[in-house]
Amino acid sequence: MTPISLILAGLAALASAEPTLSVQSRAVQRGEVLLVIVEGNDAKKPPAGEFGGLPLEFFPAASTGTWLAFVGLDLDVATGPAVLQGVLHDPSGRAVRKTETLTVAAGTFPIEELKVEQKYVTPAKTDSERIESESVKLKHLWTRVEPKRLFEGRFDPPITGVPTAHFGERRIFNGQPRAPHSGMDLKAKKGTPVRAPAAGRVVLAGPLYFSGNTIVVDHGLGVKTLYAHLSRMLVKTDDAVKKGQIIGKVGATGRATGPHLHWTLKLGMARVDPYSLTALDLDAYLRPRATDPLKRSASCERTDLPPAPKWGKASGGLRARIRPLKAAYAPAENLSMLVEVQNIGKKSAFMDLVLDPAARAATLGFNRPPSPYSSLSSSATARLATTQVKIPPRKILCFEQDQDAGGQLTAASTGYSLHYGTEFLYASTATTRAGIWRGKLTSRPVAVVVSTSPATPAP
Repeated sequence: MTPISLILAGLAALASAEPTLSVQSRAVQRGEVLLVIVEGNDAKKPPAGEFGGLPLEFFPAASTGTWLAFVGLDLDVATGPAVLQGVLHDPSGRAVRKTETLTVAAGTFPIEELKVEQKYVTPAKTDSERIESESVKLKHLWTRVEPKRLFEGRFDPPITGVPTAHFGERRIFNGQPRAPHSGMDLKAKKGTPVRAPAAGRVVLAGPLYFSGNTIVVDHGLGVKTLYAHLSRMLVKTDDAVKKGQIIGKVGATGRATGPHLHWTLKLGMARVDPYSLTALDLDAYLRPRATDPLKRSASCERTDLPPAPKWGKASGGLRARIRPLKAAYAPAENLSMLVEVQNIGKKSAFMDLVLDPAARAATLGFNRPPSPYSSLSSSATARLATTQVKIPPRKILCFEQDQDAGGQLTAASTGYSLHYGTEFLYASTATTRAGIWRGKLTSRPVAVVVSTSPATPAP
């Protein structure tokens, strides 16, 4: 075959390659966010589609030919079979129709009976006009859609508090049933900083009757988050916020019986569990993909890290080590560790890695054994999104980790050792998956330098 024939054959094969349609989620049930992924699509012709009869709004990912769309499964969405339809376009522009049927489960949500002061159950008649006005105002905010994507990648929880009231929970106050809880209540002390989970624009910052000092952030494409009962609001309406920016502080304003953060996510008008969005590995699609799949953090390329410690004991052909990202920390400062896992065997090792660093706490602990990170699950059917990583002989898998089952890591004058195990991923699986590494890794203890010296006064 001549070179020209080879080129023409390659172009024909490229043109005939069909785009793919897939779905990523923790679970397909009420209250969950689904990420619809189209890959191999024509870069200039966006796909179209619908789920359950409602249109999908696709937006481009970082990789050419990859398009994404969100689906929010409201608490009242119909259960049972739901059809996902897509009209995709191959590189030649030819339309390709794809259809999948998903089964939407009802989900299991707890019921909680509470005894509180009657004023928390039945508002005074004099407040009815204010309540109605604020309800209309919020509904107007939910229906407005910012067409641009303002967030840059993965969403993070605004605080590391443990839930005191879960999403979808049915509450009965003084014997009177109430609507399902449409957010997460996270336990925290008054004054705890609340951080924006992703970039966006503030569309509301003010006091409301039920939720007290309230902030609503529009992240674009119909994604909005709400933060209620704040003691302080550190942003104002129309402010642009960055991921990780402190926007307020935990409080007990409004109709709250104690300090906590009420955190709500709306996808269009759908009420969805905010943790179902943080579980999605949006970085993998919205940020340029790393050239080396084993280096899953930019910190893996840094040359200014503290010296690497010795490796821990090997298990199943793998061994691990950790080190802090900074030479010294202030007392109780947030701490982040670089975790490295090396294959010392003669054959490639395959490992299931939890994509979301927060959910990854189910498989690791620092100075503690791995344990389920229960605050990420709103039901027993929630799943952890994982990816299979191939580690060739003598190669190192590297990722960053700043929390375990106990929450955010903070600097203290103690040695830190990693305890890593994947058994939790297979707790409900009776059969062994052939070829996948299963075991436990322990690193050698590594010291973290905590500086207690007072700040040097300015000259």
